[in-house]
Amino acid sequence: MSLIQSATAKRRSTPPVPQQAGLIAMAVFSHSFTKAFTAATDLLEIGLLPATAQLVGATVIGEGLGAITADIGLMDGEAGDYDETRNSGTELFNDASVNNTEINATLKTCLAVAKSNSHRGIGVILSGNVTAGAGKKITVAIQYTY
Repeated sequence: MSLIQSATAKRRSTPPVPQQAGLIAMAVFSHSFTKAFTAATDLLEIGLLPATAQLVGATVIGEGLGAITADIGLMDGEAGDYDETRNSGTELFNDASVNNTEINATLKTCLAVAKSNSHRGIGVILSGNVTAGAGKKITVAIQYTY
């Protein structure tokens, strides 16, 4: 499997951290498909859920990707580690349409994601291939608190 990583996954940028407990922070992670994505072999690590954060919201937005779906969840292994054997779950979205649409996870779904003492990668698995091209993008926004 080929692992594609965003700047955040590569630790070139960091998600926001609120300065007081109880405040909600939001991180927005996007990936433009400037290279082809092959569903059978590619996994996208789009961002990360910071250590000790409690997830309270998640949104996925697909643009120009065609009639495909996405599974989005937490990745195994260490966040940001380039290891092509890592996998992603479906804790946030399972078969969510990313065909020019926006979908929000329920609060119940988000609260079911347990806190962790480690950063955790957020992975995206697409159901179909995406050819490279302008205007083809997926965005995942998460909201969390400490």
